[in-house]
Amino acid sequence: MPAVRGARPIRNSEVKEFHDSIIEPMPVTLERYASVWKEWMNYSDAKSLAGLDDFRFADYTQGTSQTFDQFILKHSKDREILVLRGDFQYHACLGKYVEFKYVSERNQLEEVLKGPGLHALLISAPFSDFGCMHPDFEEIMRICDVMDIPVCLDLAYWGIAKHCHIDLDFFPAIREVTCSLSKPFFTLENHRVGIRWTRDYADDGISMLNEVEMQNKHSMALGVEYMRHFSPDYNWNKYAKQYGDICEEENLVWTDTVIFGLGDDIRHSEFNRGVHGNYRVCISEWLGDV
Repeated sequence: MPAVRGARPIRNSEVKEFHDSIIEPMPVTLERYASVWKEWMNYSDAKSLAGLDDFRFADYTQGTSQTFDQFILKHSKDREILVLRGDFQYHACLGKYVEFKYVSERNQLEEVLKGPGLHALLISAPFSDFGCMHPDFEEIMRICDVMDIPVCLDLAYWGIAKHCHIDLDFFPAIREVTCSLSKPFFTLENHRVGIRWTRDYADDGISMLNEVEMQNKHSMALGVEYMRHFSPDYNWNKYAKQYGDICEEENLVWTDTVIFGLGDDIRHSEFNRGVHGNYRVCISEWLGDV
């Protein structure tokens, strides 16, 4: 199977067998769902997320994309939406309909933020194009705090990442945190198992739907079963050696995300996603056995 430009879960026979063994999971409440999520996010020896207790409101979401939709809808009336070049390309689709700008680096971001108008920022951790934390993450968060820029933190890669250590208490600009199980677990990407945490009551479409329990109960229950069965370190624990072998064979630089390696402009030029000199290669199809 070829490498791909996107980000796909590893086609893992063990995960598929687990999925097929679940006949009909017992429904779970939002309270139970959110509790299992919080425990799972921190049940790791390879990464840490502190400060989540201050995000008192949790909602089921259809993956992470529903959170992005609402964040952009909420802020685009009064603010320009900012995205770092190389981040999740889904944002560019929404950018066709709102005030939207890609910024390439921290210096450009500072110039934009200090210019006229209000802004809001979407950012992934680890950063989508690098497979590691963005080298300017902490400084960008500091700038957003000083400039009162609301930030939505995308943790979609949390279940396939390592060496990510985030203390939300140090980053008050982060107003929303979202995560999903689409990237860690083959078979779950179509079930849209996601969550959003907010510091304050969001009072939007997501919160309204959750309040009247218009949630995908089957997906919530599946998510709980997976998180109870597989740790957030499962993928690195299982595939670390194979990942290293593939990176060596394909002349790829290691990242902190088990499905990504970084190539070069000679062998991997088609994998450039907008950041000069960066070629993110998704190798999940090579890691899988289904």
